[in-house]
Amino acid sequence: MKKVMFLVLEGCFRCKALKNKLDYLQNSFRFYSCDGDDTLCDQAESLSGVNTYPMAVLLDINNDIKEIVYFTEDYTKVGKKETVVDGVTKVGVHSVDQLVEYIIK
Repeated sequence: MKKVMFLVLEGCFRCKALKNKLDYLQNSFRFYSCDGDDTLCDQAESLSGVNTYPMAVLLDINNDIKEIVYFTEDYTKVGKKETVVDGVTKVGVHSVDQLVEYIIK
């Protein structure tokens, strides 16, 4: 099982849709609010190159970021894995359903 943390913002319509979708599927994941201490969120934004939410961060056993799944409107980046820095990749999605599917598979 992947160790996943979802980065979310209060008032974000996609973040709310993500939470509702995961509740419906009866999956429990950890959510991290970027409205307070945003160190992790700043790191994810820097690595992904975007500031759109929600984002999924896949962590290794040391809780280091290994992969970031982010929202993009650039359809050439959807589903494409890109290496950001050594050992860290990012992949774009265009919908909540696609984000959930990517994480659950």
